[in-house]
Amino acid sequence: MQKDDPMWTLTRIALFPVKSLDPVFVDQAEVLPGGALSGDRQFALFDQTNHVINAKKYPEIHKIRAVYDLAHRTVTLSTPETSSETNRFHLIEQTAELETWFSDYFNQPASLKENIETGFPDDLAASGPTIISTQTYEELSRWFPEISVDELRLRFRANLELAGDLPFCEDRLYSATEPPVLFQIGSVIFAGSNPCKRCVVPSRSPFTGDTNPEFMKTFIQERKATFPEWAPVALFQNMYRLAVNTRLHQLTDSHSPQLRIGDPVSILA
Repeated sequence: MQKDDPMWTLTRIALFPVKSLDPVFVDQAEVLPGGALSGDRQFALFDQTNHVINAKKYPEIHKIRAVYDLAHRTVTLSTPETSSETNRFHLIEQTAELETWFSDYFNQPASLKENIETGFPDDLAASGPTIISTQTYEELSRWFPEISVDELRLRFRANLELAGDLPFCEDRLYSATEPPVLFQIGSVIFAGSNPCKRCVVPSRSPFTGDTNPEFMKTFIQERKATFPEWAPVALFQNMYRLAVNTRLHQLTDSHSPQLRIGDPVSILA
């Protein structure tokens, strides 16, 4: 590590057991051999044409509340219409019941699939955890005063949050040219891939699915105005990008490597 490189700290770990549903926040997470976090996007919903049912295509998915008990591998589902009659399912043993619940909700056949090796990431070339800093969320809350930091976490859905030194400090974790930027969290070394391209999801309320038509425009204007000098502008075809996509580079501990709250985050020379 170079002398002028900052030391950051991992402060939050979010897993999304079922793709596009609510997160669960944990104190530690295992890194799989492919780079994904164990349990993250482990399950995904598919329609009858075998296309994924996600928040990009189905705004009504935002109304589903999912509460997980990871120790017992269960999820409790509810909607505004069924808030008083929640439904608790075992994620492995009650697949048929879960598929019936989701099929009824979406009014079409829905199947639940599992991938314990890689999960179902959006970026297949960079399937490691996505990373953002608390300082970035705080800056965004100034752009959108009506949206709290906690709600921004639900909108942008990053896996790892670090306590950094400046807004957008995570933009130091990737490069427009080879070699990639390498950084270490605990005993795991990741390579930064690219700034995450955003879709319509952050512009919607994570509770109702209602869209703010000015969200993207405001975001792009503010992103341009606050663009950090260390970020490679060549990777920004437009400014609607936030957080860092990563891929696994090396495990320094071969025995079930874990990321833990409080782990130092350091850029490697």
